[in-house]
Amino acid sequence: MQIRSVLITARYGSSRASELASSIGGMIHDKGCSIYTVNPIKVEGAREVDESMIKDLDIDLAVAIGGDGTVLRTVRWLSTKHVPVLAIKLPTSKGMLAEVTAERSDIEHAIHRLFSDSFYVERRMRIMASVDGRELQPALNEMLIIRDSLTRTPTYRMRLLGTEVAYRMDGLIVSTPTGSTGHSLSFGGSIVYEGLEAMMITPIAPINRMPSIVIPVTDVEVRSNMDAKVVIDGQVVYDVRQDQVISIGRYEHDALFIRFEPRGLRQLANI
Repeated sequence: MQIRSVLITARYGSSRASELASSIGGMIHDKGCSIYTVNPIKVEGAREVDESMIKDLDIDLAVAIGGDGTVLRTVRWLSTKHVPVLAIKLPTSKGMLAEVTAERSDIEHAIHRLFSDSFYVERRMRIMASVDGRELQPALNEMLIIRDSLTRTPTYRMRLLGTEVAYRMDGLIVSTPTGSTGHSLSFGGSIVYEGLEAMMITPIAPINRMPSIVIPVTDVEVRSNMDAKVVIDGQVVYDVRQDQVISIGRYEHDALFIRFEPRGLRQLANI
């Protein structure tokens, strides 16, 4: 893999992330690469861009500095691009998706391996939703469907694998294996090996006991008899009117991550 152009993203409002972005940008620039940063991150010699411009950039690699929120945001910006992400975690972050720590020796070693072509690319499946045919942004972790009203409990109808079921509950989470250690886990969902081709459906406060289930990748339709919200990876929120059909399935573009050493159950080890 030839690396000629690199996008650097960093946690907003973190001076440590900004410092690392400047240091890493210098190391990569010294390798003869073009550097882009997303406003308001500034790196000497880099071109600053808005997130809306990323889809038009010709880049070979993205470096995300921060925690999982920064990584999720970066992956979403790269939605239609086959660009791998090197995730670097700050000391204050759990960094479930990270490959490298913020220690200078780790970063220098990672840069050396990147430009020695001594790494592999890991693929992670994503999911995408549409509401009455209107496509929403893709999710690497999960789609949270939650009631809009705090005083009434909706009934959600779900159609999947040729079966329709209905439950009264606050909401539900449809997650990927990557997202099984995120919001879904907080509501009692299972941890699923990140390399599996599967989807998890986890209920939120069902009145009649509904278990969390793991299903093969398929199309899932959800409909609520009250207004609801769809939250993408905890970062992007859409309003959904009652009885609108939310269709969720696999997104055609996987997320790609730079890895240096193979590790099974990577996420379980990071909890």
